[in-house]
Formats: sequence, structure tokens, C-alpha cells
Amino acid sequence: MTIIEFNGVTKRYTLGQNQTGLRFAIADLAKRVIGASPRLEDKNFQALTDVSFQVNQGDILGIIGHNGAGKSTILKLLSKVTYPTNGYVQIHGRMAALIELGAGFHPDLTGRENVYLNGAVIGMKQREIESQFDNIVEFAELERFIDTPIKRYSSGMYVRLAFAVAAHVRADILLVDEVLSVGDAAFQAKCLTKMQELRDNGATIVLVSHNLWLVESFCKRGILLNKGRIEAEGQAAQIVQAYYQREREDLAADGALNATNPPNSDNDQDLLTPLVINQLQLLDESGQHRDHFIFSERITFRVQYSAREVIHTPWFIVKITRGDGVLCCRFGNEHTSDFEQITLKGDGSFAVAIGPILLEPGSYRGEVHIIDRYQPIIYASSAKRTFYINGDMTESQETGVYIVNAEWQHPAQT
Repeated sequence: MTIIEFNGVTKRYTLGQNQTGLRFAIADLAKRVIGASPRLEDKNFQALTDVSFQVNQGDILGIIGHNGAGKSTILKLLSKVTYPTNGYVQIHGRMAALIELGAGFHPDLTGRENVYLNGAVIGMKQREIESQFDNIVEFAELERFIDTPIKRYSSGMYVRLAFAVAAHVRADILLVDEVLSVGDAAFQAKCLTKMQELRDNGATIVLVSHNLWLVESFCKRGILLNKGRIEAEGQAAQIVQAYYQREREDLAADGALNATNPPNSDNDQDLLTPLVINQLQLLDESGQHRDHFIFSERITFRVQYSAREVIHTPWFIVKITRGDGVLCCRFGNEHTSDFEQITLKGDGSFAVAIGPILLEPGSYRGEVHIIDRYQPIIYASSAKRTFYINGDMTESQETGVYIVNAEWQHPAQT
């Protein structure tokens, strides 16, 4: 059953639009008296152009794209904060929206009063709100402050209460914007668990986020927006990869990245540093440069550097982070005897082979640092290089950031 339908939606905003009212009339008159230039003529900005998609009941849709791509405009159209210039939007069912910090809250009302106000706005009856009130307050962890005017809340308290209301109103559709990033790590994990619970209970969720790992792992489908148009639509993992491909193409078009080399500026500051990393490559077992690898495959990090001074006690560090910034592993060469007496001078290279790479399928970023073994000195850092682990883990019980290669034993019974 289709629960959300966008059909040929175009949204156009007017920039510098003349506004009516005594305050604006006085301001215009004052500008004319002092000879200031009048306001610029109206200009149109098209946030969305002919956007069409459908969301079925129970879908989890992730919308991604660079800033200004039109993501938040879609959420505002869905929540009826604004309306299409052309086309139409149809929604079937009750909707709860968390699209802006504290949206729908009145700053002079208490947290308790705003819970009832927010629930009433989306069509909840008073007995429904009362039945969920204790759960909302407990989830938001605001028992001590629930009768305090929310204008005295911190941004974290705002978002906790806003999400708690949105997640407990028994809505058919939940809209979630990047606002969740305001909360601390523990609360973000709590929100994700709650959204997973809503998803498992058949709720329809539309999520806008720059957290690509979250979109890839949580959402079923994805939409990639670019300059107000849908550039790609499909499975969430495919859309995240399309985003990274677009990112690489944009960087390459700017001359900041090519097929094998990370960006490396050649400015005056670089000329003053004693060591520069010129290149970081990720290689497969045959020595070919790649950015896609199969689960359990070996990956080689190869680094080329230029040392303008002699570095006597270098220490090489490799870090791998998940797409959402979670550190998966960090290791160095401190226990490798071949590197104990090494010094760096002139142009050189080093490599480290990792494998089997037991990372769950998804997007990751690798980086290398060269530091001093005994002093808090960072000589050089590479640009982060994005790579992907492919594979189908849906039929496996093994999961996690890192998959343990375990050997089981069953001791003999006596």
C-alpha cells in the first residue's frame, strides 16, 4: 500500500521577496530618504525540480545528498510546513515529524505542556497523550525538568524531548532529520534502538542524514538528491555507493583527486614540514589498486613519502574508521623488528598487508599517520581514502563492526 506519493513536485522559493506591513514600509521609506538602494528585485530559487517517488507502508527510506540538494525541502513538504509550486504530495496516515530542533514547541510553555501541545497538533486525543506521557518523559530523561519552560532547556534537552514525543505518538509515518546529531552518543544509540523498534513494528520512516553508515545499515531504500533532482534511487547500500562515486567525481573535476592519488596540497606550509605523504594506495592481493574488496580478502596499504629532513624514530600508524566515524581498528609497527632501527630520508615507501579483513560489508575510510615513536610529534598524515567491503551477510549469524575469526572447541566430557 502506497502511504506517501510525490508526483512531479517542483518547489520554488522567492529570494528577496518584498514583504508587506508597517515595519517593512517604514524600512523602505528610510532607505529612500537616505538614498540607499532599494531591495533587489525578486529572484527565484528552485529547491526541487520534478521530483517523483513513492513510499509504501513499512518502508524505511533514507534521503542523502550534499548540503542544498533539497533533502530538508522534501521533509518540509511532507510535514506541510510548505507546499509544492507544481505537482502534488499525497500522504495517507498520521505523521510525526522531527525535522527541526524544537519544531512545534512553544518556548514559554513547560516541557509537560509542550508534550500535550505537540501531540494535539498531530491529531492525538488527550487520553492517547496521557497513556504515553510517562514513557515520553522517561525516554527523554527529563523527569526533573518536565515542568520547566523549555526556553531554559539546552539544545540536548530540546532534541531529547522532541524525539521522545515523535517516537511515542503511535504515528503511521515518522520523519527524522539530521537533528539527531545534536544528542550525545548514548542518546543517539537510544534513538536508533527506538527507530529499529518502530521499524520492526511496521512503521514507515523517512530519514534524512549525512551519516551514510546509518542510512546504509538502517534503511531499506535510498534516494540520492543532487541540485534538487533525484540522481539515483534503489537499495540503500547502492545509493550510498552512488553518493561516494559522485563525491569522487566532484573532487576529480576540481582537480583534487585522481584515480590513484589522494589530494596533496603543495602550498607553502607543506614546504616547511620535514615529511610529506605523497600517495596512499589500497591494493588487492595481485597488487592492483582497488576501492572495493570482498569480505575476508587481504588489503595492502602502500604509502609513498618524501622526507626533507632525517627522521630517526618514525612510527607508522594505520587507522580504519566506519562511514559514521566509528573507529574499527588502529595499529602501528611498534612490534615489527624490521622497523626498529629505520630512519627516513628522501623519497621512500612502506606497505602493510592486512587480512583477512574481517569487517562487516559497508563503507570505510583508511588513513595513515607517521609520528615520532617517543615524542608527541605528528610528522605527516595522509588523506582519508574511502573503500568498500562487499558481501552478503544476510544469511549469517555473524555481525558487528569486526567479525571475529573464532575457533571453537568442545572438551571431552567425563
